[in-house]
Amino acid sequence: MLTLFSSKERMSANDLVPGSAMHPGELLKDELEAREMKQIELAKELGIAKNVMSEIIGGWRNITPELAVRLEDALGIKAEFSMKYQVACEIDKTRIKNKKAVEKSIFQRKQRNLAKNKTILVPLLYLDLSN
Repeated sequence: MLTLFSSKERMSANDLVPGSAMHPGELLKDELEAREMKQIELAKELGIAKNVMSEIIGGWRNITPELAVRLEDALGIKAEFSMKYQVACEIDKTRIKNKKAVEKSIFQRKQRNLAKNKTILVPLLYLDLSN
């Protein structure tokens, strides 16, 4: 396992959180461009509606196991690859969401501590100034 070192703590590459998650639809879009194929053509070959294909390409709809097998038949892209990429995307989205929740919690805790410190410090400053 790759390990990154810092002066304060030891962090593994698995602890890193991506800034954004890449949806497998982006790869599918690149594949279509490389093959000079239109979305509607692939949609017809897969037996899905063109708006569904557009949602997949746009990252609004996930690739299901059934669709992964259809893509394998149509484009030769292994179903396992499509599914691994979809799962990786979902994991990245969850890590990003959790990181934001933790950051929000830390921020709120700091705000509460700051508010507590202000209520304690203000009377002390007042008392110091009155002497």
